[in-house]
Amino acid sequence: MQDTPVGNLLRLVRVIGSEDTIGKAAELLRVSGLPELPVVDAWHVVGKVTESSILNALTAEDPKSVAEQPVGKVVSQHVVCANRHMSIAQVAEVMKDHDLAVIPVIDEYGRYLGVAARSDITSALCLTIRPPGVAGMATPLGVYLTTGHIRAGAGDLGLFLAGVLLMLMRVAAVGIVYGGAWAVDQMHIIRPWTLVGVLHGMVISAPPWAYTLRTVMLAAAIPVFMILLRVLPISGYHAAEHQVVHAIENGEPLRSPNVAHMPRVHPRCGTNIVAAAILFLMVAEIFSTETAMLIAIFVLVFTWRILGAYTQFYITTKSPTARQLESGIKAGESLLEEYRKHPGYRVTGWRRIWNTGMPQVMLGAAVTMAVEEMVRTAAGRFF
Repeated sequence: MQDTPVGNLLRLVRVIGSEDTIGKAAELLRVSGLPELPVVDAWHVVGKVTESSILNALTAEDPKSVAEQPVGKVVSQHVVCANRHMSIAQVAEVMKDHDLAVIPVIDEYGRYLGVAARSDITSALCLTIRPPGVAGMATPLGVYLTTGHIRAGAGDLGLFLAGVLLMLMRVAAVGIVYGGAWAVDQMHIIRPWTLVGVLHGMVISAPPWAYTLRTVMLAAAIPVFMILLRVLPISGYHAAEHQVVHAIENGEPLRSPNVAHMPRVHPRCGTNIVAAAILFLMVAEIFSTETAMLIAIFVLVFTWRILGAYTQFYITTKSPTARQLESGIKAGESLLEEYRKHPGYRVTGWRRIWNTGMPQVMLGAAVTMAVEEMVRTAAGRFF
């Protein structure tokens, strides 16, 4: 990490312009969270402004008047910059010698690129620097993790198989409901009608309760799906993914005892969105008026996170096995290792979307649905 170019460690912050006011400079410093910022004019660093210089100016005169004055009044012309090709170790020496909290980074033509903070340098030298946020996904092949720019763990095949598995679980859940309906039909309980016929909507002269029964039976596939999700190993990988993400984001070492004590529930989990969608559909199914839809939206705003958390804890995750936890830890270690080599690495556009893992999952689901439709069509020709 010491030999890594400082250009890989850039912070892209809003800089102060030479024509800005002191008030704007004060706000930019507050938003950046840094004690000083460079003043940039035509892509070149021409000075710097510190919190202390602004504070001194504000306390010497009327603050409101000072805030409207040009920033040049508090600009220091003494600025030390680092070339983007300098190693982190070299920059550390420069910052120590000049007692710098922030150092602007420039290219070989002297153009401003970004800044590196003292905390970035020290964390990099300690090998503890971590991404600000990590997302992930559970797959049949293990845990997948990504920063949005860097990824690790289960690859594209695992993500594709995750989509396949989810669709197969849906098919299995519906199949179990139909199987239960067929078993009840063998007892001739609701003659002359059949539950399978009710499910297909093929009952002639059906009584009013048949439509309600059909809705209930179709809805029964949802809890069956949830039970399958809880029972299958993927829920253990899901928990391991959340626990590793918590450990990374809280700066904890990626060791089994530490990770095992992390929560299984994560507020950014996509399960929250799924739970919100299910609740919305349930409320919308009960009420069909516009007023009821507004009620549904109001309820979702205040309950989707709580509902999502309960869904994660009791349905979509379970205590991971040692093997599942190790899969998550290995993915986390691989992600951190790659991030520490290239902390400033960025991707945009389609690559950023691909790194979320959702396109692969959706592709797996779409292929499974296509195969399912082909099987149904073929079966219809013989039965």
